[in-house]
Amino acid sequence: MRHIGNLPDESSALTFSDYLYVQGIENEVEPASDGSWKVWIHADDKIEAAERYLELFVKNPDNPDYLESARQAGSQRQQKLKEEQAYQEKVYDRDRIFVWYNQFGVLTAILIVISVAVYVFSLFGYEASLRQILSIAPFNDYYILENKPLETALGGEVWRLVTPIFIHFDPLHILFNMLWLKDLGTAIEKRHGPVALALLVLATAMPSNVAQYLFGHHPGFGGFSGVVYGLFGYIWMQTRFNLTSTFRLDKQTVTLMIVWFVLCLTGLAGPIANYAHGVGLAVGMLIGYSSAALSNRQAFK
Repeated sequence: MRHIGNLPDESSALTFSDYLYVQGIENEVEPASDGSWKVWIHADDKIEAAERYLELFVKNPDNPDYLESARQAGSQRQQKLKEEQAYQEKVYDRDRIFVWYNQFGVLTAILIVISVAVYVFSLFGYEASLRQILSIAPFNDYYILENKPLETALGGEVWRLVTPIFIHFDPLHILFNMLWLKDLGTAIEKRHGPVALALLVLATAMPSNVAQYLFGHHPGFGGFSGVVYGLFGYIWMQTRFNLTSTFRLDKQTVTLMIVWFVLCLTGLAGPIANYAHGVGLAVGMLIGYSSAALSNRQAFK
């Protein structure tokens, strides 16, 4: 989709959207942070025509033709919906047979399965051995950070820089992390693909794990929350700064994530890997903002 401009309020945006629809131009409108409404065009070959229509609409928004188009658009949308419903009742495609595919990205589902499997095995007597294998460094109850804290990982066991993300300590810990991973990971995977998601997971997991280890002074931490905050930071920056992005992130979600971040810093939520949260969020925001700036430069050069 391509953003072609803004209109001052919801009423004018919806009227113009209906007008474009009647002209055969698929589009979407959404509120912008400054109170105006953004206009998005689905097909690139319709952008030039849509921009001309927008210019004419801005000059004379009270033209009665626009109100008539709004009435026509309502009838056309109802008819199209009926036709699509009738078609869907007859067709069993991949998305209908494999309902889970619509709700999970493939890589996202794999990451969730691994995390849940590690947690379940830890309940059946394997917790100590799994933590020794997956933690950023081997440890015991009397572990003290040594002068070369990453010697094990950098000495060949490089998976330890990533695998702490699969360790979870209680049902709520893994439940909330997996729910956020499902939504944020799938959103990224559906738009950019599994390779991009994998790179983003690695790019946020490694620095957040290393930071938690170095500043937390113990390798016995775990959880997907550092990566979750990285994915959130990426989508947040895409939503705010990428003019061509199709990501959607409402204010309530942003507020919830920031409030939880601050609450964890206070210690009221118990022992939390706050360094992992902070570094994961910072890295995700940096990647998201850089990617948004690059996309804008390519789209409008």
